Amino acid sequence: MNIKKRYKKTDLIKFAFKVLKRVGLNNLNSKTVANLIVRADERGVWSHGIVRLPIYIKRIEKKSAKINPILKFKKITNNIFHLSGDNGLGYIAANEGIKKCVSLAKKNGIGLVGISESNHFGMAANYLEIAAKNKCIAWVFTNASKALPPHGAMAPFFGTSPFAFGCPTKKINKPFILDMASSSVARGKLKFAAQNNIKIPFGYALDKFGKPTNDGAKAFEGIMLPFGGMKGAGLSWMMDIVAGIFTGANHSGKVKNAINDFSGASNVGHLMICLRTDLFQSHTNFIKKIEFGIKEVKKLKKAKGFKKILHPGEPELDNQNVNLKKGILLSKETIKELEKLSVKYDVKSPFKV
Repeated sequence: MNIKKRYKKTDLIKFAFKVLKRVGLNNLNSKTVANLIVRADERGVWSHGIVRLPIYIKRIEKKSAKINPILKFKKITNNIFHLSGDNGLGYIAANEGIKKCVSLAKKNGIGLVGISESNHFGMAANYLEIAAKNKCIAWVFTNASKALPPHGAMAPFFGTSPFAFGCPTKKINKPFILDMASSSVARGKLKFAAQNNIKIPFGYALDKFGKPTNDGAKAFEGIMLPFGGMKGAGLSWMMDIVAGIFTGANHSGKVKNAINDFSGASNVGHLMICLRTDLFQSHTNFIKKIEFGIKEVKKLKKAKGFKKILHPGEPELDNQNVNLKKGILLSKETIKELEKLSVKYDVKSPFKV
């Protein structure tokens, strides 16, 4: 990253909250969105952090997203609900969706919530953490605007939808969190590379003519590539089915691009599934077995270049520990865009050196 300075988590949350308030969100929605956005930066997932705030604000300004949506739950069965996000910011619907999903799992053993009429919901790990803290195993799916080609095609059609799974471990603040895009790299990182004229590894994307490229700008304008070839492409298609078609949201290349398509609602879909950990054994036994597996893996001989073996979620926890101690890193380009919001909405900037 083209680093300028580190900033306190609290300062970033306060800034995001005030900007969201100025654009019209109420206190609760502003607090929810600000905290979840900066949580991504805190975990080192900067591609889904405060760098995205200007995009969300622009969608509101262009009336492509509602300021304060009226969320509506519809009961399908005792443990299945559907939620209409009313075209609000995705964080708002997803946050309420996972809380409902957890409550259903606590009561019935399993909870399932489908969400439509939503928008980009940021880092999927946000919602997995909530589930894990409530002694639940969880899967969270979403679809997205077209960025990846189906296997054998030369045109983008499916989104870089994440495959996200989480469960608790012995330490409540150290859950097992697997949150990975179906692309070789997060689209937000390509956008950053394009903005900062950064070279990327070959294999991440093709240019708009279908040729391999390591140019960030050409990659962002071109075609992203799925991880693992046909496997990643297949997972992306699966995500479009379960999060898009199944929930009643847009699908099959019809989700609008959050960055540059302001012609109407994106109608993104999310699907959340929560299972209580004590369905087939006690929660205590479940945790003992999780810890046993982790310890056994960490005993294995380390591959060349590795100092330690980490379970999914631990690298982000390491990032969190550094960022809470030293501050969150922001690039010059990100600071420049946030300064524009500061001026436009008359919000005191924490970014001046």
